[in-house]
Amino acid sequence: MNEFKYYFELGINHILDINGLDHFFFIIAFCLLYKLSDWKEIIKLITAFTIGHSLTLILAGLNIVSMPMDLIETLIPITIMITCFGNFYFLFKSKEQQKKKGYFYTILFFGLIHGLGFSNFIKNMFFEDESIIIPLLSFNLGIEIAQLLIVFGFLVILSIIHIFIKELKWSRIIINSLILISILNMMLF
Repeated sequence: MNEFKYYFELGINHILDINGLDHFFFIIAFCLLYKLSDWKEIIKLITAFTIGHSLTLILAGLNIVSMPMDLIETLIPITIMITCFGNFYFLFKSKEQQKKKGYFYTILFFGLIHGLGFSNFIKNMFFEDESIIIPLLSFNLGIEIAQLLIVFGFLVILSIIHIFIKELKWSRIIINSLILISILNMMLF
């Protein structure tokens, strides 16, 4: 049980680490289109991201997939930027139209890229022992829980603000996407 707790906490800390804000920015970016009442769709998308992240951790750990870290470190902010620009497009589409456009699969694919960013650490940590099931399961469960807590906390705050500012949806998506794009621009250049 100590092993499970250790890796679970490691997964949570991975998401909350100030040096790894890419996950935080990414999940906030794709959740800007949603309200708290869309919680089922939010859980699906966050889980898609975690599944993608988990798959590349496993594949990289088993030396099946390998990419240059410089390329991955460039692609991760680009995934966030694409998501922010996508927010402008989806702003005028219904939730049903978003689903038809394969948003779930886009988030899953971007999760694959983000997972590669952590793959070297995982190779050194998880794959020294024979059993990787408990460490990977508990680590990814920690990631999932941390992401859900961040998003739901963020959406609760936005819901409270929305009580006072009725036209928040459009401005929230536009302003927050532009802020994320600006931050990422500074990170890339």
